[in-house]
Amino acid sequence: MTANPNIRFIYLYRDASNYKQHGEVILSNETQLTPGEFDTQIRSLLSDGLFFIAKQVQLEERFFAVVNEDDHPWHEFVQVEMTTDPTFDPVPESKRDIAQFLQELEQVHHTGWDETQVREDLVRQIEKERQALNRWLVSKESTYTDNGETAASTY
Repeated sequence: MTANPNIRFIYLYRDASNYKQHGEVILSNETQLTPGEFDTQIRSLLSDGLFFIAKQVQLEERFFAVVNEDDHPWHEFVQVEMTTDPTFDPVPESKRDIAQFLQELEQVHHTGWDETQVREDLVRQIEKERQALNRWLVSKESTYTDNGETAASTY
């Protein structure tokens, strides 16, 4: 390996039926972080130590071409590893270093992961599912109320 090998960040999109699409980015490692150090830092910034919204940290979204009810906005961190492969970053005007990527993750971690920061068709699907859930909840609430019971007492 070279004196400063790059780091490969491997992630995936897994829909509710467990179909997967893999993705990766290869970042320079000027700060010479080890994969273990990077892994620890990144997990502390992800939702539940695992999940993130790819678009918010300028990574390629790995959704399937056709959106359906199994889809959601979250991508999953898989692992990091050292590599001598050249850097590959989907941000065309920049070849980010690991330190820059960690700063982006930290910023989003503090402002919050935003489920609407994804492909427009997925946003529409998520909204459609939320509306259907709300209609179902309202119908259940009125059913319980019509029977003289409170919704809380039926659970």
